[in-house]
Amino acid sequence: MRTLVTGLVINAVFAAGLAAAMPPALTIDQLLDICRSPTVAEAAATGDRLGWPRMNAARLEEWRAGFVSHIGSPVQVVGWQRGADRGADAVSFWTAHGPGGHRACAYSTAEPAGLLDALSARFGTPASLDRHDFGTMASWNPGRAEVSFAQIGSTAVVNIRGHE
Repeated sequence: MRTLVTGLVINAVFAAGLAAAMPPALTIDQLLDICRSPTVAEAAATGDRLGWPRMNAARLEEWRAGFVSHIGSPVQVVGWQRGADRGADAVSFWTAHGPGGHRACAYSTAEPAGLLDALSARFGTPASLDRHDFGTMASWNPGRAEVSFAQIGSTAVVNIRGHE
């Protein structure tokens, strides 16, 4: 019994240490602060304040090359990931130049509880809201921005293009 209790205490202390080491979750205001950035450099400075590690160059290059192939214009990108796992919360910001040029950002999370409600509280009733057996999709058009939310299972993605 003593060994079991000692083991439970060690596991509890270890788990508490891991929880304390994980940077805090992203808020809608933090996401919007990054998304409103006029340049990648400003977005980088704003995003670094999250305390999340930046995404590695290889992961960003894979995305950047695919985007360039799709749109045919140069693009700059910066991103952060909350944890070490590939499925951890992530935020990215990019600017595309040339034809079809734009600024945009994306946030993905495996813990979307309350995210749709937070977006609705910020942007009002969605312009479109579709609920299906497989997930939920919503969009808003505040000002000159396009905001979209998609949740499939336990994963959600928010994309913001333009500015409110």
